Amino acid sequence: MERCSLCKIEKLEDDFYMYAIYNMTDGRVQKSYKCKNCSDISYGDKWYPIVGYDQKCEISNSGFVRELRENRFFDITYVQNASTRYVYLTKDGKNMRKNIGSLMKRFCTER
Repeated sequence: MERCSLCKIEKLEDDFYMYAIYNMTDGRVQKSYKCKNCSDISYGDKWYPIVGYDQKCEISNSGFVRELRENRFFDITYVQNASTRYVYLTKDGKNMRKNIGSLMKRFCTER
């Protein structure tokens, strides 16, 4: 049983909606789990697909990017200097660093 990092409710690992894995500098791996309600509150409630890249990714109206791996969503957003958010996306085998602001302008549109 794992616990949601925001609402502290214990659930099975398969019942969580958003996962985040952090590799610490001393070699530890810290995992964070968020249930559906907490995920909508903290990451945004509308998700738009990011097309044209090798991964299956979505960007939220709040500026977070999640990737679908093994039928689970993983947060892949990085923060630099407490203000600039970016993400690494792969296209044709090349790893590219993309600014979240430009991705939001491009993909977060009402259709």
